[in-house]
Amino acid sequence: MLTFDNDPRFVGSSSGRDFPSALVRFLLCVGVEPNVIPPHRPDLNAYVERFHRTLGHECLRVHLPHTQEQVTEVTQTFLHHYNQERPNQARTCGNRPPRVACPDFPTRPSVPQMVDPDRWLERVNKQAFARTVQADGGVTINHQEYYLGREFAGQRVTCFVNAVHKQFDIWHATIRIKQVPIKGLYGKPVPFEEYVALMKQEARSEYRRYLQTHSRLTQGRLWA
Repeated sequence: MLTFDNDPRFVGSSSGRDFPSALVRFLLCVGVEPNVIPPHRPDLNAYVERFHRTLGHECLRVHLPHTQEQVTEVTQTFLHHYNQERPNQARTCGNRPPRVACPDFPTRPSVPQMVDPDRWLERVNKQAFARTVQADGGVTINHQEYYLGREFAGQRVTCFVNAVHKQFDIWHATIRIKQVPIKGLYGKPVPFEEYVALMKQEARSEYRRYLQTHSRLTQGRLWA
């Protein structure tokens, strides 16, 4: 399990309007459960929050690094001190440094040699994506265009994920009007290293879109 908050850079669309982020899809495909903390609940990630406080008070505010290189240097030095020398009051440590109290950690499973890049689709099976059909007769889901027909322009439709057949079942009111293959899938297992490279590329694309959206919102607030 990997725990993190619902920052859009981690989870993608926090509203669920689009598919999960590259990070979440990567975790699901390699067998790691993403544990996303809801907004305003730092208590659900207390260990990390407590460490951040310690890092800030005992390291960053003491050394006051001014560059990324200085931050990296003082942080690495502090991590060694924190793990090897600094007494920790956690129950599992008993006022001993973490690496002294817990010299050995459970063996983690190795990464798979082959990965099904579409395995994550099982998690969003039957999930509904509501859309208003555009003037050209299409809808956009996860930055992919799907054509439904100009006769539906301006109408609301619901697109249900059919993970078994890797398609969207698209409904207008109580009538299923179309079934379309989900775009952007890979369709076959790939070696782990190749999968990592693919997901890095997708994550960079997501981050560029995030920066563009953030820039537009910032400019809009400035003009307002």
